[in-house]
Order: sequence, then C-alpha cells, then structure tokens
Amino acid sequence: MKREKITAVLLTMTLAFGCLAGCGSKTEAPAPVPVVDAGEKEAPAQDEQTKDSEPEKTTENAEKTIGLLVPATVGDPFIALSIKGLDKLAAEQGATLRTVETLDSAEYEDQVRAMADMGANPVYLMWGDLSEIALRLAPEYPDTNFVLCDVDMETDEPNVSSVSVDPSEAAFIAGVVAANTTEKKKVGFIAHADRPVSRKFRDGYINGVHYADPSVEVAVAYVGDDQDPVKGQEVAKLMIQNEGVDLIFQSASQSGLGVISGCEEMGIKCIGSDDYQGDVSDCVIWSALKPIDEALYMEGDASFKGTFESGDKVYGLSYGLSLYTDIEFNSLTGDLQKTVTDVVEGIGAGEIDVTKDTAE
Repeated sequence: MKREKITAVLLTMTLAFGCLAGCGSKTEAPAPVPVVDAGEKEAPAQDEQTKDSEPEKTTENAEKTIGLLVPATVGDPFIALSIKGLDKLAAEQGATLRTVETLDSAEYEDQVRAMADMGANPVYLMWGDLSEIALRLAPEYPDTNFVLCDVDMETDEPNVSSVSVDPSEAAFIAGVVAANTTEKKKVGFIAHADRPVSRKFRDGYINGVHYADPSVEVAVAYVGDDQDPVKGQEVAKLMIQNEGVDLIFQSASQSGLGVISGCEEMGIKCIGSDDYQGDVSDCVIWSALKPIDEALYMEGDASFKGTFESGDKVYGLSYGLSLYTDIEFNSLTGDLQKTVTDVVEGIGAGEIDVTKDTAE
C-alpha cells in the first residue's frame, strides 16, 4: 500500500502531461511527485518514480488507485480520521491512496475531473462544495464510483453514494457520561459554528445529559472558526470562568484541540469528538466517536467487491459502528459502565429516542 498527498496544482499538471503524451490512463509528470505517508514510507527511489511515470498503465493498476479530495489540510482531525479508514482499505487492496488538498475552490471541478481521468476508483469527495461538483460530473464517468463524504445529499446517480455518520447517538452517550461525572451540575458544549452537524452533536449531548439527570445545566458556545486552536482555547476558558462548568464536550475540529488545551489549563474534564482523543490530554475522559473512517472503508470495500450501492446513507449504531472506545469505557466505574451499556442497548432497541429532550 502506498499513500500519496498531492497538491491541487500538481495533480492538474499531472493530467496535462498525460494528455500531451497521448495516454488516456494514469500518467505522471516527469518531475518527482512528493509522497506523504505519515512517517511510514520514504519518498520512492528515482527508479520507482521513473517506472511510475511510464505512459503505459494497465486497467488493473488504474483500479488500484483510491482518490480523496479534501478542501482543507490533512492535519484537520476529521480528515485525518477519514484517511485512517482509507489507509486500511488501500492496505487490504494493495492500492495507492492519493489525497489531494484542493484549497482553491476555483480548481474543484478540474481536480474532480483529473482524479477520475487518471483512473482513481473509488473517488471520495469531502464535504458539500466538492460533493456537488462530483454529483454533477458523475454521469460523465459512469465506471467511477464517487463517495460524497460527511454530507446529507440525495442522489439518483447509480455511481454516487452520499455518506454521513449521525453523531446524535455517540453524543447522547457522551451526555450520559457527563451528567454522571460532573460535580457542579454544570457542563458545557463548544462547537465551531451553529450548523446542522454541530446541532446534532449539541442536541444529542444535551438530551443525553438530561436523560441521566434533568437538573444538570448545559452551557453552549461557538468558536466561530474550525481551524483556530488559540480561539478555541480562549472560548473554553471564558466558559469555565463565566459559567462555572467542570466539564466541556467539544466538537470543533482543529479548534477543538484548543478547547481541550483550555480544559487542561483550567483543571477541568473534557470530552473529545470524532476519534479517540484521550491521547491529546489526560483531561479527556471520553470520546464521542463519529467513525467516518469505518463508513468510508465500508463504501470502498463494496466498490472493490463490485457490490457498491448508490444513494444517501446515514451510518450509525445500526451499521455496527462504535460509539466509544474500550479504553475509555474500561476506565469508568462499574455502575457507570452498566448505565452506558443499558443506554446503548436501549438506543439499539428503539426504546430511547436520542432526539428527545426529556427535561422539556
């Protein structure tokens, strides 16, 4: 398995060179292409680069390329989580994962076309703007499976699936843990903005808190930016000082790392989101998982097996996805472990509605 991170400009140059060479399959520009593999691999030797830039590529090799286009840097925690699932897929398939940071919206359409033209299949598009372009272009590439990531987007195209993970269930469990952990009966929630996905985290959390203890108060704040850890830290410290909370659940992407730092500095507990964040700070006692890595892996696995299904899909507990980590569950008291287990079973059986605030 090989993982490559290519800038948007390089990918366009790659496609342009391929067209000049008269080759319709995957072709590389003669200049070395930077390879990023999270420390697992060095850049390929010169002879390997030369071999990879030969104009003749087989269909089999083209099918062993997985494409991922993201409108942010790979350092974003949610994108890093997505890449984790695609790394697993690439390793199992003996495929190359090509991650392109499309940081200029004017290049979105060119990059979607470039990725499909070079033979990547499946092609993953992160978030709404890239997804809308891929949905429009999909009929031109009927043999390419496009996976629209972390969006609720209806599609009738047979080669397009829209994939999201509803965080409401994991956030509800996090709320139950928070209500059973707080000593001041005051907890907080911080997101980067008041947007639909943030509301699912927020409302699921509040509903879980009130399910466990209706008397617990929940303060809510927004950073206003998902890529500003310094501001996230400031918002967290202000909430702790002004609201008197002794635990904060953050769902603020890169800014959320600052929230964790603020909790650590002020000596209170924190709940992380999306992936396991207990390794970020000891103040993180729980992580509300949003396992997009597992969802994207399942979509890609189906694509390689020829069982890919189009349509809008919302992954969650019913798909067998994890809501929390074993390491954090095992750190709970025996009574709280039983409470969490009972709640998870209740959600799975349809006996607990995570969208309902029982304190109302």
